[in-house]
Amino acid sequence: MRIRKPWTEWDDEINFKSLPGAMGVFEIADEDRKTIYIGKASGKSPFGLRGELFLCFADTERLEDANWTHPKMGQVLPTIKEKAKYYRYEVNHMYYSRWIEILTRFNEDHGRLPPANLEDQEDIPKLGKYHWKTQESAMED
Repeated sequence: MRIRKPWTEWDDEINFKSLPGAMGVFEIADEDRKTIYIGKASGKSPFGLRGELFLCFADTERLEDANWTHPKMGQVLPTIKEKAKYYRYEVNHMYYSRWIEILTRFNEDHGRLPPANLEDQEDIPKLGKYHWKTQESAMED
């Protein structure tokens, strides 16, 4: 099952406190709202979902005066840097299994992983199969 929240357009003026500092999963999409990355905010993610989303969208100058920053700021994946426009997230303390579930669903629907996940150095675990496609996949292709 995919994240069901509607897409939100990234706003560079967003108040960082409006994003949760909790563990969870998120999706990044391009201007056509096509998923380009499925990520997770683990227990090791600085500032949880907030930190991971700012890593994907904000530049280092944006957080220059803030008292927090992601240690990998400025090291965003090329596809995300070029195409990211929308995001959606889900707070979930079972983030790892939920991340695998969303990746599996995407892979089953499209026969591939999102482009930025293919660029990422993180090892993707072996994904299972559902043997059926969602209705959303027919609308996206």
